[in-house]
Amino acid sequence: MKNWVTSLLLCWSVSAVAEQRQLVVGIEQIDYYPHYDFSAGQQRGYFYDLMQLFAKSSGYRISYTALPVKRLYVEANNSIDVVYPDNPSWQQHHLTDHQKTYSEPVVYTLGSTMVLAENRHMPLDKFKSLAVIHGFTPYRWLALQSQYKFRIVDVADSTSALGLVLKGRVHGASIELNVANEYLRRQGLSGALVAAEHLPFTELPFLLSSVNKPELIGEFNRFLQQHPTEIKQLKQKYQLLEHRSELNTP
Repeated sequence: MKNWVTSLLLCWSVSAVAEQRQLVVGIEQIDYYPHYDFSAGQQRGYFYDLMQLFAKSSGYRISYTALPVKRLYVEANNSIDVVYPDNPSWQQHHLTDHQKTYSEPVVYTLGSTMVLAENRHMPLDKFKSLAVIHGFTPYRWLALQSQYKFRIVDVADSTSALGLVLKGRVHGASIELNVANEYLRRQGLSGALVAAEHLPFTELPFLLSSVNKPELIGEFNRFLQQHPTEIKQLKQKYQLLEHRSELNTP
């Protein structure tokens, strides 16, 4: 009887620990490769590999909940432990009744205006149309809309946005530079589109956020601090540029 009780308690203890180490990550259900791609059942990209490394070092068993962009942040207080990507400057994603905890930067992103190479130096007063992915808010562009007359075209994804620019149907697309460059490489069109020199451009960190588990964010921050070499190697694997100074601008 004693042995049976001991075994039962041991099994319960192991089960409880296993349950405590479950981690549900909410992520945008889009192709944003090389940063991440959780569209159509995919699980790939820099962030996925980074979380695999985190799971290995911390013992978490990670599962992913991929949701449409706007819905993702609404679900942050429900069944999701952490959300990626997030940033406190994205006002539309703030939850008025709940406090979020944010991680240190996971990666810096380059929010560029992609244009045809011959339009690299296009000034704002000549720019007439901008493609934007549905659910994304181009803050710097919106701040200029009252002064400059351009229209915003809402599209489903980065492929659609870049396709409109390549076909000459819009002047530019508000797209993260690494995402744009990866798409162009796959299409054999490297260099056909470039980041405009005189149009809005941002360097913005992507962060992990949590409403319910601030202690988990602290654990993740320690992981970032303790694994700089492996993280650098992952960024190199995906050819990620993080600062405008890294661009080769003629």
